[in-house]
Amino acid sequence: MINMKSMKYLFMATITVGLIFVAMTWMGLRENTPSESNKDVMPNLVGTTFEHFVFPEDFDIRRYEGITLNFIIENNINANILSVEIEEFTKLTGINVKIRPIDYDTFIQRISLDFISKAGDYQLIYSDPYQTLNRYHDDLEVLNPYLSGNDRPGLQVPISDFFDTQLEVSSYFEDRESIYAIPFDSTTMVLYYREDIFSTYKDEFFNQKGYDWTPGSETFTWERYIEAVDWINKNVPKSVVKYGSGQMAQSHNSVFCEFSNILASNGGNYFSDLNVDTLGLETFTVSDVLSEEFIESLHVYKRLLSVADPRSVNWNWANTAEAFANGEIAMMVNWDENFSNLNSSDNSLVKGNVKTAILPYGTERSANIFGGSGIGINKYSSQEEKDAAWFFITWATSREMQLRILKDPNGGALPTIQSAYKNLSIEESAQTDHIQTVLKTWEPDFIYLRPKLQNFYFIEQILIEELHLMILNDLNPEDVANRIYTRIQEIK
Repeated sequence: MINMKSMKYLFMATITVGLIFVAMTWMGLRENTPSESNKDVMPNLVGTTFEHFVFPEDFDIRRYEGITLNFIIENNINANILSVEIEEFTKLTGINVKIRPIDYDTFIQRISLDFISKAGDYQLIYSDPYQTLNRYHDDLEVLNPYLSGNDRPGLQVPISDFFDTQLEVSSYFEDRESIYAIPFDSTTMVLYYREDIFSTYKDEFFNQKGYDWTPGSETFTWERYIEAVDWINKNVPKSVVKYGSGQMAQSHNSVFCEFSNILASNGGNYFSDLNVDTLGLETFTVSDVLSEEFIESLHVYKRLLSVADPRSVNWNWANTAEAFANGEIAMMVNWDENFSNLNSSDNSLVKGNVKTAILPYGTERSANIFGGSGIGINKYSSQEEKDAAWFFITWATSREMQLRILKDPNGGALPTIQSAYKNLSIEESAQTDHIQTVLKTWEPDFIYLRPKLQNFYFIEQILIEELHLMILNDLNPEDVANRIYTRIQEIK
């Protein structure tokens, strides 16, 4: 007969054996079931930008926890949205990304110093094709091995899903052997105009001039643009708008970009070498700045500035956008990324009255300069930093992130991924005026790609200086063209 004391020991032994069995079973499941193992290191991603992210099998999302990455980027809409979204990225991955959005000129200076010194202070690089990729591609990490690796996250779309022209411009130099950056943004210059002004005075203008002045049609040329600006200056009350247009002829990259649209619309260019504007070249063969198209475009640009807001001679794209938002000008040429802020922000006095169109036609076509860039990795970073930087790139360039930037109330920049547009409803696409405009500017007949030469930075500085001085001092276009030609030949 078993006494009470024996029964107590038997009960305790049974409980102990049971607990051991449960523990061993639980451990066995962890060791033998990969899906459960991955589940233990993967937090709940539903509702985050990682919800549909494809990871390698058993990848630990916090694999690079504790690493700090510095991302130097031009101050633009993509940078602003990323600065907000990065909090979620850091919380989930443990990677601390310090986004450094700075003005265009300072950005160029700092990135140049970092590459020249090989310091590697900025692990993530906003790779402008015409300021960074062309000059410093040898200092950027070649990304081909990262595309094919199986032990780290890959791009969330096939490389072929990026617009091919944008891929050539933003990712390669001279050939398609090495990928230096992944397309990230797609800024393009478009025409902005005040819908209220153009609808209110449409009939009055037509009665005087005999044609419809609505921008966007093939009949809306640069000459008619100038005529419309002049008419607004003289006929629309200053209480409604001060000037017909604001331009950007400051001694800044903006004057070069603005003039380039006119030059290309007249069938001109700076150089005619094969691939000079897509894959890029080390240098050019022959300059085209003495052509009839170039000189005539200088004349057009002078006439355009003669009727614009007088402050335009010292304005860049930020100044012009501010004047438009303040209701001071009726038209401007500027980057498409401004649309959401101008048309939706409570700080914009023209909210709800902003329309966009392709740029005016020249003698040949409408030419709209493309200004998109990619994200690259600093070659002088540590390998651990490079791997973490690549993880960030796969997230930042994913379809989900690009759509989030587009749809954010303070966003509006268009995705560089073709399949992203399939996720937009007809209603969204129709309501977002600038989407239709920009997609049209990317068509072969309308897009303009500037020269992508390794030494183009110095050529661009010459163009900026001479174009600004032509407007500032009312110089003769023929003399300006000859000075540009001579100075460019000296640095070839």
